[in-house]
Amino acid sequence: MAAIVARKRKDGTTGFKVQWRLGGSRDGGWQSETFENRRSAAKFQAQVESNGHRWPEGWAKGRGFRGEPEPEVVEVHALSDFGTAYVRRLTSVGPDTQTRYLTQVATLVGWVRTVRAAEPTLEGFTADDDRDWINARRRAGASPKTIANYHGLLSAIFKSAVAKGLVASNPCEGVKLPPVDDDTGDDEDTDFLTESEFGLVHQAMDVDSRDLLVVAAGTGLRWGELTALQPRDVDLDGLVPVLNVRRAWKRNGRGEFALAGEGRFYLGTPKTKESRRRITLAPTVVAALRRAVEGKSADELVFVAARSGRLDQANWYENRWQRAVRQAQDRGLTKTPRFHSLRHTHAAWLISAGVPLPVIQKRLGHKSIQITVDVYGGLLFQTHQVADLAIERALGGEQIVSVVRDDHANVEAAAELTEEEIA
Repeated sequence: MAAIVARKRKDGTTGFKVQWRLGGSRDGGWQSETFENRRSAAKFQAQVESNGHRWPEGWAKGRGFRGEPEPEVVEVHALSDFGTAYVRRLTSVGPDTQTRYLTQVATLVGWVRTVRAAEPTLEGFTADDDRDWINARRRAGASPKTIANYHGLLSAIFKSAVAKGLVASNPCEGVKLPPVDDDTGDDEDTDFLTESEFGLVHQAMDVDSRDLLVVAAGTGLRWGELTALQPRDVDLDGLVPVLNVRRAWKRNGRGEFALAGEGRFYLGTPKTKESRRRITLAPTVVAALRRAVEGKSADELVFVAARSGRLDQANWYENRWQRAVRQAQDRGLTKTPRFHSLRHTHAAWLISAGVPLPVIQKRLGHKSIQITVDVYGGLLFQTHQVADLAIERALGGEQIVSVVRDDHANVEAAAELTEEEIA
């Protein structure tokens, strides 16, 4: 297999050498040709490989073809160049995601280059190359989830190449990925607190942050959504108090993807249509929000830093959350939850109460019910007791009674809210 090697010259420029063993065998003598740019080198590399790892017909070393028309060859596109261009043209992701994708493209190309010992091209990349880098990352200790994330980007790049007519098919399609079930990190990702465990953390938390914890566990909002709340987003005096998720904190991109006039973070719309949702509120959550919005104008932040302004997640997590968790552990807590565990806690409590999964999906803002099942499927066993109780009542001739809220006088009016209104 021919390989492209970049070499720095004394004058500071970079040359590209194509080198291979004559005939492609281990015993074949080393051959090489130098080019001014990678594109020309990649083109020559394809010619050498298509000619059985021999010099192209009519090629003169150091000069090119000897005054004869250059044989027609298939144009090749470096995976690095095409992948970078693909990321730069994305219009459906934020600037921080584009920055991250650009880094991932470079990382992917590096992985493939290592396993192939050659510069990867769109035309030369095969399903076996795809499997080779996946297996190499598994051996290196990468998690199935990480591999799936990178593979999704690679597949999207090739899907674009197919649409442009550059390659006939997507080599990533049909390649089986390592089962995510093998990823032991998933157990930590869905860690949640029982009612008493939440009470330990809540009591250990600074008084001025307790309402934030109540709203987090009571609504399942993500950190970026919770800390972007404004008083105009909540209706605490309606027949059914509700909270509207309309915005979230976004990371700005870096370099070419940075939004002009914005800092490291900026307020934007939630990442999906489903994330923009309306959530009904329990009385305890209403009380916490009343205290948090008191005296604030409609467009101020509900939860702010000590000196006002956006709550910095890293600072709050280190100075408040971790300290509260340590104190709770001194009082009997056996887990080490993350703040995101409160979102899982919200889902776990609803599952334990037998709340239907579609309702949980809407409250959490998941794009599909499958995401809810994938993340929380392991907790569904807790609903079996609720199911058994319902069956027992029915078999005994008793009516199966649904749980209804009793904190409002006019329950019938509350039921008139459509699914879209409470989602």
